[in-house]
Amino acid sequence: MTRLASPAACATHAGRRATNQDAVLATLLPDGRELVAVADGMGGHAAGEVASATALETLHGALRLGVELGEAVRAANLAIFARASGDEGLAGMGTTLVAMLRQDEQYWVANVGDSRAYRVTATGVEPLTRDHSFHAEALQAGMLSLADVERSPWRHALTRSLGNEPELEVDVFGPFPARGEPHILVLCSDGLYRGLGEAELHAVLLSTPNVGSAAAALPELAMQHGSDDNITVALREYGQVPRHANGRPRSEAAAPEPPRSGPTPEPQPAPAIGPAAAALPAARIVPTRSPRGSRRRRKRFSFELAAFLLCTLALAGLVAWYLLNLDVR
Repeated sequence: MTRLASPAACATHAGRRATNQDAVLATLLPDGRELVAVADGMGGHAAGEVASATALETLHGALRLGVELGEAVRAANLAIFARASGDEGLAGMGTTLVAMLRQDEQYWVANVGDSRAYRVTATGVEPLTRDHSFHAEALQAGMLSLADVERSPWRHALTRSLGNEPELEVDVFGPFPARGEPHILVLCSDGLYRGLGEAELHAVLLSTPNVGSAAAALPELAMQHGSDDNITVALREYGQVPRHANGRPRSEAAAPEPPRSGPTPEPQPAPAIGPAAAALPAARIVPTRSPRGSRRRRKRFSFELAAFLLCTLALAGLVAWYLLNLDVR
C-alpha cells in the first residue's frame, strides 16, 4: 500500500473469519489526485481475495490512465467478471467497492454493494453512500418492518456487486468539499458497522489523537462488539477535527449533534479525469491475512429481493382471502 502524503490511515483484520477477503488501498496518483478504496470480496476458497485485489488493482490502473471514476469502477467489474468466467475455480466470485477520489479542493465517492463512506465532524456522522442490499432496499421500499428484515435469511444479501454481470450500475456521490469544516472521511467494509454504530464510531474518532490510532483501534473494537466478518477501515482527515478524551468536541458552546438523518445525496456524475502524469511506484494492495479456510458466500442477486417481496404479498393476499371467506360463511 502506498501511503498518502497527508493525514490518512488504513487497517484490515480477519476478525472472527478464517480468512480475510477484504482489501484496502490509499495512494497518490501521478497527477497529485488522492485515491482511497475498500473492497470486500466474496467467493469460495481464495476467490474473494482475488476479487477484492483485482478490483483495487484495476481501479488504480484505470484512474492512472485518466478514466473517470465511475468508468474505472466498471472497468474493475469487467476485469473480475472476465477472470471468473475464464477460471472454474474462481466462478461466482465478486466484491463490493467503495472508493474516494480527490481532485483539487473536492472529492467524489463511488460505491457498489454494502461497503460504506461516512463524513465525521466534531458534531456528528453523515453517511455519504447508500447500501445495495436486501436489508437497505426492503426498508426503503417500506414493505417490510425492521424486525421482518432482521429475521430474513436474505438480510445480508447484496443486490449489486462487482463481478456478477458484465454490465454494472455505479453510484457516484459528490462533489464534497475537502476544505472548510474539518472532517474525517471513513471508508469501511460491513464488518466495521456490524459491530460499531455511528455513535460509537464518532466517539472513537474524537477520543483518539490521530487517524492512525483510530484505524488501529476500530477493527478490534468492532470485533469486541460482536462483528462476525472481516473488518477493514480507511480514514482520511481533512483539516483537524477537535479531539477530546471523552470523545466530545472541545468547544463548550454547543453539545454534539446526533448523527445526521435524512435522505442520502443523489448520485452525481464525476467530471472527466485529466491525463495521468509521470510514473509513480505502483501502489501495493493490502488484501488478506490469516489464510485458514473458506468464507461463506453471500447471495447477491436482485431477483431474490423481488421474489421475497412477491412471496410476502402473495401470503398476505391469501390470508386476506381466507378471512374474507370466513366472514361470508
